[in-house]
Amino acid sequence: MNYKFFKKNKGSEQDPSYEFGVDLDSIEKEEEYALENLDWHEWTPQEIQMIIDKTKVLVGNEEYDYQVAGSDFLISIDKDEVHFFDWKTEQEEADFIWSTEKFITFMKAFKKFVAEAK
Repeated sequence: MNYKFFKKNKGSEQDPSYEFGVDLDSIEKEEEYALENLDWHEWTPQEIQMIIDKTKVLVGNEEYDYQVAGSDFLISIDKDEVHFFDWKTEQEEADFIWSTEKFITFMKAFKKFVAEAK
């Protein structure tokens, strides 16, 4: 998994507002439409770690849903799989599904990037 992340200034030089996300050229096509909505200016290592922590403690049929604020991007997590939904696609099935292990690996890499880029 060789995802590339970005830090982009969405503000001005005088008043920067950085957005963090995943470089769309580094991901599979079926992941592109949903993961483009991962971009958010409020990502922090603490927020990402909170998602990782809540994911790791899921048992049985428990689920954890995380919606990126201000977007139509929803991540629905259970102990085995992670379903990614972009509600703009207006479909009931997930846009794509990862194993929970792959998701945690991705989030750890994203957390490291955000921590180093801040």
